[in-house]
Amino acid sequence: MLLPNETIKIERLPAKPRIARAAWLLASIPPGVFLTGLFALVFYAAPEHDDFCFAYLNASSGFVKTVAQFYSELTGRILPLFLIQVPGAISTSTGIGLLSAYSISLAIVATILFSGLFLAASLVFPRASGLPRTFLALSFAASVLGAAPSVRDLLYWLPAVACYVPPSLCTIFILGTCARTARDGTGFSRTATILMAVAGSMAALSNEFTAIWLITILVCSILLRYARRQPLQAGHHLLIAAVILVSWAVVVLAPGNSMRMAAQASGAGNVSRALYEALRFSLVGFGRFLREPAIIGWLLVTALFTLAASTRDGPARDDDRKLAYGIGAIALFCCYFEYFAHEYSTGIRLVERAQNQALILLLFSSTLAVSFLTEAFRTRLESLFGAAAVLKLNSAALPCTLGLLTAASLYFSSTGFLLRLERNELYDYHRESVERDALLTTSSESTVAVPTHQHSPTLLMSADVTANISCIAGYYRKSTLIPVEPKKVPQEKR
Repeated sequence: MLLPNETIKIERLPAKPRIARAAWLLASIPPGVFLTGLFALVFYAAPEHDDFCFAYLNASSGFVKTVAQFYSELTGRILPLFLIQVPGAISTSTGIGLLSAYSISLAIVATILFSGLFLAASLVFPRASGLPRTFLALSFAASVLGAAPSVRDLLYWLPAVACYVPPSLCTIFILGTCARTARDGTGFSRTATILMAVAGSMAALSNEFTAIWLITILVCSILLRYARRQPLQAGHHLLIAAVILVSWAVVVLAPGNSMRMAAQASGAGNVSRALYEALRFSLVGFGRFLREPAIIGWLLVTALFTLAASTRDGPARDDDRKLAYGIGAIALFCCYFEYFAHEYSTGIRLVERAQNQALILLLFSSTLAVSFLTEAFRTRLESLFGAAAVLKLNSAALPCTLGLLTAASLYFSSTGFLLRLERNELYDYHRESVERDALLTTSSESTVAVPTHQHSPTLLMSADVTANISCIAGYYRKSTLIPVEPKKVPQEKR
């Protein structure tokens, strides 16, 4: 009971922490909206050429026979061969249309991509929690998508997504774990070792070059532990490497590889040409990476947040700078090797969907390196930039600054520009895809005239019905499809 003169005291949080939390929440809105908008577009995406070939074969032969056919005739990429069949399998087993099944599949993969990038951010900032951690996770993921050489191949076209998204996520998980444990002087737990072995196997089964990346990372991890006089954990490293090499052998020994090589351009197989062209084109890509607003903004966010909130418990070691430079060197070598391997095996420059994987590795490595270097030079940086002293974790100034940086960098990013350029075509492209699917599904004729797309935003589309038209006809059980120009409907004045 209260005495007559007593009042109830309601405890309130101090004003500054409450304002800081509100500021972190507001700072998370720009990257959150950016990611939400890109995620929503998976429901506007539509299958193209290869998607129909896999859907047709899955409906007629099933998963295993389809994989066996491609393995013997085209490629050894086992994991993508299974993943690309998922929309067709969903459509066949549930009775829903292929367009809906395709969007569901892309939504699942996009969720996995976002989750993997969120995990990667937590490896860089292990001590961040609550709203700051949410902001960093959203901003890192948004920066990857904002800077992607082809966001379509990262989110909206399943054959590209299946070949390069899983190995990207697996690689940065293994690199981040190796770098973090070596820096903190800890070892791999049994669980971490098993997870890295599984991740390494998945990555190695996705394409021909990622296994070399992972072996390079593991070798450097042992050398780093030796240089720092830490337990080598050779058994753990060897187990992971063995699983990766066995999986890689499954890919590179596929009979279909030789048949595919024989059909490549005339420059394929020329080592000296591949070395030169890979160097030239990789330097072009690296210059584009350094100029990308989303990259610049994110790395500034990383440095400022690290200054405001240390990413480690103890003081920085003298050789943390060498660790940062080493991570950068590993990433640059791996990216160059990817460019070389593609140039050597195909005779052409690295395609954008494969550049996405290089971008993710390079951005994650740069983030680790900037964080480690900021820690190593903390005292010098704080003395040089005294004004940064107001940027503290529990103040509103830090989230406001980082939020504005992130919003500006995403707005001026390559993907941000493309969204603004093509936003008026996205719905019309989706509508045309739905109409085409309805026409081919409901028509009883064996020969059907199919209108080509009047709207073709590069964000969602790269090829029309004319590509692999026999697969499209086979999936819809038609004998012939005849591409025709669409009837142009005059647009109403807005």
